[in-house]
Amino acid sequence: MDAIEAARAVVEEHHPEARAAFLGGSVVTGRRTATSDLDVVVLLHGAPAPYRASLQYADWPVEMFVHTEATWHAYVERELRKRRSPLLWMCADGLLLFDTDGLGTRLAAQARKLTAAGPPPVSSEEIDDRRYAITDLLDDLAGSDDQSERLFIATELVRRTGELALAVGGSWGG
Repeated sequence: MDAIEAARAVVEEHHPEARAAFLGGSVVTGRRTATSDLDVVVLLHGAPAPYRASLQYADWPVEMFVHTEATWHAYVERELRKRRSPLLWMCADGLLLFDTDGLGTRLAAQARKLTAAGPPPVSSEEIDDRRYAITDLLDDLAGSDDQSERLFIATELVRRTGELALAVGGSWGG
């Protein structure tokens, strides 16, 4: 079963009353690998949303992100403040599997608009906090004589420096 067919089938099985669904992630891009899973966003009228589930369907690992319109907006708003929104990107770049009432089309358009606008700017206070953390890690690295600790610190330095560069550059994280 191909990815699109499997994604539609898993939504139909678990949420036949869904308003809309998206298939996002690497399976709909040129970055697909042999271990890619199905990232499926499902939009419902109400309960049991919101929730996230990991499951297996037709030999596919599936990550299902189930929301209502209101919880979708709340999650995206929270993720935007972090300048990293997997949910937003799954709907902006994903394939709209079906749309019973126009909600999927509206959210896809909003997601594309928000991703194109870029993340919110980073505050000078956050930049200072991130720089301080990096400087503190550099001091820890210089003072450590434990190889395992130094490896951990170096890894943290790379991650935090990359995150700072993305934030200062106005780029999305993740």
